[in-house]
Amino acid sequence: MENFQFFLGAITLLSPVFFAVACVILVWFSHRDCLRQEEKSLKTVVIAFLFFAAFSWIATFCYSFFPEIFVILNVPCLIAFVLSVVFLYRIFRFLTRLGLPEDFPPVHYLVPAILVTVFLVWSLFVPFNVQVEIVKSRQLMLPGEYEAYSRLFTSKPFIRLFFQIFYLTFTCLLLVRYYRKADAEESYVRKPARWVIFLIVLFLITMLATLVMSLLPRGKTLFQIWILIAALGSSGLYVLLTYHIIRRKYLLYSLHPATQMVRNKKTGRRVFSGELTRERLERWFREEKPYLNSEFKITDVVQAMNVNRSVVSSFINKEYGVNFNQFVNRWRLKEVERLAELSGIDAAKLYAQAGFSEARQYYRAKLIVNYEIEQL
Repeated sequence: MENFQFFLGAITLLSPVFFAVACVILVWFSHRDCLRQEEKSLKTVVIAFLFFAAFSWIATFCYSFFPEIFVILNVPCLIAFVLSVVFLYRIFRFLTRLGLPEDFPPVHYLVPAILVTVFLVWSLFVPFNVQVEIVKSRQLMLPGEYEAYSRLFTSKPFIRLFFQIFYLTFTCLLLVRYYRKADAEESYVRKPARWVIFLIVLFLITMLATLVMSLLPRGKTLFQIWILIAALGSSGLYVLLTYHIIRRKYLLYSLHPATQMVRNKKTGRRVFSGELTRERLERWFREEKPYLNSEFKITDVVQAMNVNRSVVSSFINKEYGVNFNQFVNRWRLKEVERLAELSGIDAAKLYAQAGFSEARQYYRAKLIVNYEIEQL
């Protein structure tokens, strides 16, 4: 019976570790497939969050079953408890930028750094066997000279809970302000964001479970139930966040092209002020990859480059010797080759990911390019 309880408890505590590590691997591999530098930055933050979240569950497992190991990990455990919450808040800050550069004040790392430094220095003056006894006894204090330290040592769940409440409040205020601002702007188009609300719900479940577990005696059936709830909530949060980041469905609002439409007061016609150059056009194609959208049209280039449609058509014909559709398909064929090299999958199966609407369009574009090469 004891072996079964140990096995059940271990599986419960380590299951979030498995999901977090799996998500880290997935995000890490998708790092090579980023369209923009900002996406790489976001994925780096997500990896950091998942890493600290996984470590916090490993420390919790050691606290329950291996006190000696937990004492060794007690300082990294505190770091993981705090920074996992900070990095989750930073992810929300990134998602609510509304097209602006990321601005995350370093002060968010200052308080955790001070707290961890105090705990680390204090731990150096407390014997190892005393720290092990604190973990084994599960007491809130040890009488004598180590009473204050034992209070701090066993308060890590409360410290974690404090940071969770603090940053959850900031996150909710951030989202409210974000949605109000985005709704007031005509230049923003609303995108489905229900998953963000569900993410908040999972975070609330985890926070509630942490609160209840800190008040219940360990080893009881009710305590084990709340551990299971916390593990399921955390695992769901990791998977949901990772899925939307990899699938690039993390834009809560999308911004119309920054170029505003200016019209001539006399004729009412649009006035184009942009300059189309080979360098500008190719840089936009490399960085933004607009051709991945199967519905990409010449009017999208007109809006992005702020030039006349006939200018775009004649420029591509003159500079590249092809029409607009052939020019776009060349970029899509390069993307197919890149994806095939990355994944090892047959190129013919990757046409949709490169922007081709159907296989026939892909084969036709490939046939035209091969014919042009033969003519050379």
